[in-house]
Amino acid sequence: DQLNTLPRVTTETGTKIEEPITEQMHGLTLINLYLAQFKRGYAHTSVYLLRDRTDEDGNQSFGFYRADYLPRKAAIYLHNLTTILSDNGTLAKPGQLDFAIVNQPNTVHELLLQRSDRTFQLIVWDERLSGQDLVRVQLGLKPASATIYDPTTGIEPIQTLTNVGSLELTLSNHPIVIAISPSTQ
Repeated sequence: DQLNTLPRVTTETGTKIEEPITEQMHGLTLINLYLAQFKRGYAHTSVYLLRDRTDEDGNQSFGFYRADYLPRKAAIYLHNLTTILSDNGTLAKPGQLDFAIVNQPNTVHELLLQRSDRTFQLIVWDERLSGQDLVRVQLGLKPASATIYDPTTGIEPIQTLTNVGSLELTLSNHPIVIAISPSTQ
């Protein structure tokens, strides 16, 4: 029982970028890791290494950044995700969003956040190494709009929908952020 109340932390997790681990796989793993551990209540997640080392053999390809400070995909994906989710305000009392992921596979996860402007941000991600899952996100009420972001492609929306009761998503190996503005009706 005491184990359930201990703070959860991860120190020095990560993986070396070398075959078969590509730079893209490295980046996808790290953003999925941050989301999964935040959802599970981890107090801290420390990834080894911010920048590749030049002074220690064998640690030249772990970093978010190369030794010459050029960003790897992990740095770009994490920047995009945190930019999409950023919010400088506070929300005294978060609301609730009625939603369900119909026939949710074991590899698909979700995390619901809410911005200070009351917009919900539903993050849905799949942890597949290959293949895809088609999922339907069923919303309890028709929202005024749903804006979809893919942090692996940038910070701009990839799709905006209005007056929808459900969304179909094709998920593979990375998160999708759905910004949902509830209807005022």
